[in-house]
Amino acid sequence: MSILNAVGIIAVFAIFGLLMMTELVPTFVALAAMALGIAVVGGLGYEQILNDVIVGGSTRLSAAFVAVFFGAALGAIVEQTGIAEDLVKTAAELGGDSPFMVAVLLYVAVAVIATSISGLGAFIMIATIVFPIMVSIGFPRKIAAGIVLLGYANGVMFNPANWVFYADVTGIQLQSVMVWALPTGAAALLAGLGYITFQTRTSSLQATWAAEGGTGAENIEQMGSNVPTYALFAPVLPVVLVIAGLPVLPAFVVGILFAAVFSKPGAKGLTNPKQTLNQVTHAFHEGISNAAPAIALMVAIGWLLKAVFAESVATTMEPLLSAIIPENMVLYAVMFIVLAPLALYRGPLNLWGLGSGIIGVLAAIGVNPALITTTAVSALRVQAPADPTNTHNAWTADEMGVNVNAITKSVLPFAWLTAAVGIIASVYLFGV
Repeated sequence: MSILNAVGIIAVFAIFGLLMMTELVPTFVALAAMALGIAVVGGLGYEQILNDVIVGGSTRLSAAFVAVFFGAALGAIVEQTGIAEDLVKTAAELGGDSPFMVAVLLYVAVAVIATSISGLGAFIMIATIVFPIMVSIGFPRKIAAGIVLLGYANGVMFNPANWVFYADVTGIQLQSVMVWALPTGAAALLAGLGYITFQTRTSSLQATWAAEGGTGAENIEQMGSNVPTYALFAPVLPVVLVIAGLPVLPAFVVGILFAAVFSKPGAKGLTNPKQTLNQVTHAFHEGISNAAPAIALMVAIGWLLKAVFAESVATTMEPLLSAIIPENMVLYAVMFIVLAPLALYRGPLNLWGLGSGIIGVLAAIGVNPALITTTAVSALRVQAPADPTNTHNAWTADEMGVNVNAITKSVLPFAWLTAAVGIIASVYLFGV
């Protein structure tokens, strides 16, 4: 009977995974239906499905809900105050007349901003500033798109709200995610710089500003506000505080207040407290809107995790998965490095899709939760900049007038290299 149940659970994974990957069914609906299907096939009773999967699962990732909300509020205030815009402006100015240096500094600026922003709207705001500068320098549109997407993917690795989500999925310590993120983030930075270097060497960049759309200098001058230089530290302040030992939510609060107060010249942020507090309130209101899609997805992921962590499901799947997952850590690393692109198209290694259920099963049958979680997050290094089903990838392709799959092919080797380093770090930290 357990064999039939195992086959049934795999069939549920396959059916709803395929519906999700082909976008025939929205991801939220597919994950929720997958959770209920696995619960039924796995032998859970009506009350257990109702109370454990639906009720318990809805709050399973509650800590991540709140962290995402606070992170979105920080991203909103960084956008509202002009801090994000000025970071881009400063990077472009420091690059001078060198297309290579401008590209590198804009990459870093996008990565820094991505440590706090959340949602498609914030990404669009940054990209619509960066793209004209890069195109005016002479970067082909596909390459400009690749640089921004790789920079964005590099930055989200250090977003504390994401750290909380990764830790919450299998209940590991936040510290485990952080010690993995530092070397893997450094590898992503090197991969991004490698992409820029490679494309600079192989692309015929123009030494002079393109006439269409104005000169690069004009594009920079036309940008908006001028916030004090020290305010530009706001996006990364929570990251530094969390690494230093402060809990995530207080770190976000400090970052939000810092941005609200010090984004204004002189002491205006302190002498006009009503305006400052109104700005903070507005940021939290906007943060709710920006965080809503991610939180909705987390509710469905919580259902799925509750279903796959159920004892009957884990017991049913253990013999099959134990035979598939190598005990030898070298083979384990090789296997997941080769399979990392399965995080694309909402595939089986995508933690924001089918992967959340699969790593939940693996953790439930005894695979080290810290190992399998950071392995799955490593595979996300392919998904974040390269997945054509990402809303920010689709928007970028449309905005730049290039095929979304062409962008994927352009950045995939460099994103895959980052994933490989992340998987090796995962095995070294938690598998050896």
